[in-house]
Amino acid sequence: MDNRLYSDQFSKVLDRLIKKGGISCYSISTYTGIDQGYLSRLRHGKKQSPTPAMLVKISIALAHLSQLITIDDIETLFNATGRTISPRYWNDHGV
Repeated sequence: MDNRLYSDQFSKVLDRLIKKGGISCYSISTYTGIDQGYLSRLRHGKKQSPTPAMLVKISIALAHLSQLITIDDIETLFNATGRTISPRYWNDHGV
């Protein structure tokens, strides 16, 4: 799998969601304990897609910090890393 493809996609989606929610990397960092510089590098495509654990933390922070962030937004963020949160996907794949 070419992680650069997902990295570019992820940074665009993350940036869009941060702007949509009016959220700062600082607030995500404070909520999650993830380094603010690391979040900024993710947002600007200077770091590859996060680990699954980091992705979950970032997603929870986005949803918690802004009522404008929807479950569909979080699914889009997961999809941008080649992952999903969709139970339908799990059911379709026998998980």
